[in-house]
Amino acid sequence: MLVAIVLVAEVFVVAWFAIFSLMLLSMYLDSRQMPVPKLDVAGRSLIGSAKLAFVTGLVALGALTVFEMPVFG
Repeated sequence: MLVAIVLVAEVFVVAWFAIFSLMLLSMYLDSRQMPVPKLDVAGRSLIGSAKLAFVTGLVALGALTVFEMPVFG
C-alpha cells in the first residue's frame, strides 16, 4: 500500500512540475512582446546588490570547498 501511495505522489510531483514549467514558458513568451522598463536608482541598486551577493556566495562556496579538502587541512 505504501508503494502505491509513493507512486501516486511521484506522479503528482511530475504533473505539478510539468504544469509549472508550462506556466513559466507562457510567462516568458508573453513577456517577449513587452517593452523593457527603465530602472530607477532603487531598481539599479537592487539588481547590483543581487549580483554582488551572488558573486560573493559563489566565491565563498569555492573557498570553503577548497579549504575543506584534506590537502589544505
